Amino acid sequence: MADVEWAMVCDYAFKDSGNKTCLIGIFDRVFAANVPTNLNRSSLAVKILGDPKEKTQMKIEIVRPTGGTLATLGGPVEFGDNGAVEIQVAIQGLPLPDFGPYGFNIMLGDELKKTITINVAQPP
Repeated sequence: MADVEWAMVCDYAFKDSGNKTCLIGIFDRVFAANVPTNLNRSSLAVKILGDPKEKTQMKIEIVRPTGGTLATLGGPVEFGDNGAVEIQVAIQGLPLPDFGPYGFNIMLGDELKKTITINVAQPP
């Protein structure tokens, strides 16, 4: 049974020439003078563990503080020989219509496996 080992929101995520995952600018809050605003560029990086060569469906829902869904993305995932897969999703122009916590719900099949949040707040 597949599970999410970790997930992070950052400015930029990529695999280097040695196939190592690189995360630049990990964050969990965004300061904005006013809303609505948007997050020009960010990435969601996820590591999923399962059985070698297992196949599953992954879905990510980005949920706003008021409960509405901003975006849904996903697709099929196939694990490698080691039973792991790392995914980096580039997100551009994410609207942030409210102050408060935005949830990134990560589902495998129909099961919610992990939620991470970023909080949008006014600067101190």
